[in-house]
Amino acid sequence: MSGKKFSDDLQNHKPALNITNCMAAAKEHHGKSVGAQVREIWNLSRKQFKLTPQDYFYFALYDDARYSAEEKQRFIADRDHHSIIIKCCEPTWWALADDKYFSYTLLEANGAPTPQTQAIFASGTRSFGKTPALRSKQDLKIFLSNQANYPLFVKPNSGVGSFGTFAVEGYDPQSDTLNLSKGETVSLTDFVSQIDGQEPYLFQSTLTPHPQISEICSGKVSTVRVIVILQDGQPEIIQTVWKIPGPDAIADNFWRKGNMLGAVDRETGKVTRVIRGYGPELEENPEHPVTHQEIRGLTLPCWEAVKDLCLTYAPLFEKLRYQSWDVAITPEGPVVVEVNTGSAFNLSQLATGKGFMTDRFQEFLKSCGYFDKKK
Repeated sequence: MSGKKFSDDLQNHKPALNITNCMAAAKEHHGKSVGAQVREIWNLSRKQFKLTPQDYFYFALYDDARYSAEEKQRFIADRDHHSIIIKCCEPTWWALADDKYFSYTLLEANGAPTPQTQAIFASGTRSFGKTPALRSKQDLKIFLSNQANYPLFVKPNSGVGSFGTFAVEGYDPQSDTLNLSKGETVSLTDFVSQIDGQEPYLFQSTLTPHPQISEICSGKVSTVRVIVILQDGQPEIIQTVWKIPGPDAIADNFWRKGNMLGAVDRETGKVTRVIRGYGPELEENPEHPVTHQEIRGLTLPCWEAVKDLCLTYAPLFEKLRYQSWDVAITPEGPVVVEVNTGSAFNLSQLATGKGFMTDRFQEFLKSCGYFDKKK
């Protein structure tokens, strides 16, 4: 495996769609003429969030049986995410969430459960408190061959979307190789040579999923995306989405092939809708491809604890008024895997089949001054 990137290739989490093919599929399967599609794309491009043809087909907005004309106007393109969080989140606070070490330190100091970080590999002189800092590639080799407790999940400290992450199942001293996910192996030397210490890397103990989650997801860790807003200092959960890993994915992010999304009722924890794919390939309410378990209708375990965890600790990030929490449900209860500034709109919009610009979110954005001036 020498010379090959052993983690999944970094790729756009929202790949470009072939517009011509999408138009043909919309006409064939939904009876919508090309002219009608063009007119609708034009109209949506002139609304508040100026949806593009890519947005239109990505969310399958040509499907009139699924979306009303009013509902289509509630969809937000991910390119508007930055302009929204600029208004909702004080930029000087972004690092508290975006820098995972800062985030974990703040959460742990206040009693929130987080994954165990066994070590951090980082060149330079930055201190990581009581967490062992591996300063050289030789230090990293020693850690992986003699000190690590496997399995490990490894991720960049400021990474997003699980890009650059990988899972290490164990170390074989006889062959001096690491066992990765999906049965792959890589020499310890090759592995270490491809980790750039300029960006700190966190080496964390892999979490164990709750038995009910494990049964559905073949033992893979999955997280619930809990989207929180703070208005007048009061936290409120406005959306919850379950990120469901497919059979070959090392992480549950939707851009990874085969992964699914589940819309979750934020009050009860019941999964109300499941999707896989996007655009013309969007499937609604599929069963899990490996376990063949039906996912819709499931009530996620420890749901009250999940909500309480996010609502309790969201005010720690008070000036980030629009947050998202990725929470893993383990046998011991919920664990905070990540806190994010804002949240990608595509996750909840695909999962629920509804636009993110609800009346409540619009009211919240007004309180943040988002609509005061033209963007």
